Amino acid sequence: MTAGKKPTPRIIFVRHGQTEWSKSGQHTSVTDIDLTDFGVKQMRNTGKSLIGNSSFQMIKPQNITHIFVSPRKRAQHTVQLLTEGLDDIQKARIPIIVDEDIREWEYGDYEGLLTQEIIDLRKKKGLDKDVDRWIIWRDGCENGEVHTQVKERLDRFISKIKVIHKEALAKNEPSDIIVVAHGHILRCFAARWVQREINIDPSFMLDAGGVGVLSYQHHNVNEPALFLAGAFVCPVEEEGADL
Repeated sequence: MTAGKKPTPRIIFVRHGQTEWSKSGQHTSVTDIDLTDFGVKQMRNTGKSLIGNSSFQMIKPQNITHIFVSPRKRAQHTVQLLTEGLDDIQKARIPIIVDEDIREWEYGDYEGLLTQEIIDLRKKKGLDKDVDRWIIWRDGCENGEVHTQVKERLDRFISKIKVIHKEALAKNEPSDIIVVAHGHILRCFAARWVQREINIDPSFMLDAGGVGVLSYQHHNVNEPALFLAGAFVCPVEEEGADL
């Protein structure tokens, strides 16, 4: 950080590494599956590229104040892989908080299904007579969550983040918060961060292992913004069908 420059707090959000279901496009919320071999290598290498003291690494270990992670195994394993390069003292200093508010959008009856299978199922039930097809943002999931429920818990989570960041701004200290979770919930998180509703598709793409940054304009916690920076992407042949 340049001398005299005020640090702006950031959230670096990371979708968990590849799983068999993320690669196939099956909807995965409560099913607790682990990463593929590629997913393990993917997130280990992402951690090496993302976190460290080199000027080419986005996150400096000393600036990480919290890590928030979904309760699911695939997300928690991702955290372990991302932080492998930290020494024991650095790891001990950073609280890792499992937070239910960033669990994946609960798919209910659609768990494990492909999008086309969900569309076909709803058609058989006569659920989408007045629309072209099922859209999760608008229609939600049978016996799962709808957008209002997801919005409520994400807004609660954002409030927690802003308490931490307000304190950091008041002290003029850096605060990078890493959030590790899932595809739909992180796209909703980014949308809610900039106060967009999530009953329509936010038109954000985030493949397994993808990284994004949220921050503030003008060092002001009341001006949340998407930080349009570089991203980590999958090779084309490893992109998930749920992208």
